[in-house]
Amino acid sequence: MAFQAIGKVSDFPEGRGTEVRLGSRRIAVYRVEGRLHAIKDICPHEGDALHRLPPKEGAAVCAGHGWRFDLASGRCVRGDPGARVAVYPVKLEGETVMVDLAG
Repeated sequence: MAFQAIGKVSDFPEGRGTEVRLGSRRIAVYRVEGRLHAIKDICPHEGDALHRLPPKEGAAVCAGHGWRFDLASGRCVRGDPGARVAVYPVKLEGETVMVDLAG
């Protein structure tokens, strides 16, 4: 695994998504109940950014049409059940948040 630093824990407020760009990749990082999750920040339906709305019931919510993606699995739980977004492993090194884009 090739983890990369993406910020400090304090950069990711509880109960909302934050956009992070690593090269050409757009990642949405959420802190929910103290736990950090990282997913691809693009809804596969129409390409809307997912980080814009707060998560609901453990899922990222697309502002475009309300599709929801489980933060742990990336599976679509509201919308097209066959759709999904990439989920990236997250770890902490002290207060530094690290993500592995290779997944």
